[in-house]
Amino acid sequence: KDQYSPQSLEQVGTRIAKALEKNQTSWVLSSMAALYWRVKGQGKKAIDCLRQALHYAPHHMKDVPLISLANIFHNAKLWNDAIIVATMAVEIAPHFVVNHFTLANVYVAMEEFEKAMKWYESTLKLQPEFAPAKNRIRTIQCHLLLKKERRSP
Repeated sequence: KDQYSPQSLEQVGTRIAKALEKNQTSWVLSSMAALYWRVKGQGKKAIDCLRQALHYAPHHMKDVPLISLANIFHNAKLWNDAIIVATMAVEIAPHFVVNHFTLANVYVAMEEFEKAMKWYESTLKLQPEFAPAKNRIRTIQCHLLLKKERRSP
């Protein structure tokens, strides 16, 4: 059997669980388990796994579980919590594009477009060809322009 053949989500979950039984202090495995639970729609279980990942992750890697936590909060519309943990992730890893992009996305959800633009622009400073950030900047610019035109007589 090919060891790289596609696996079902359940098979992946089982493998992660077995690996965690052998190494309960692995922040990487806990982060993987959190992703599994997010895909399964079990946010509470994902958060529990991320708490464990945060506990065991070395400081310079804590941005990985923090940004996952920010995404869970974002999806749950807990935007202030998402901003707090995403900002912590940026402080730990200021050169990691995903951290900037996630923070921008949360600000868009909050309709704080100027702040979102700032973070999309910082995303592009780190990775100038990052198309999703370019596209979102254009979308915000169009939105703000339409909003301005509607106000004008």
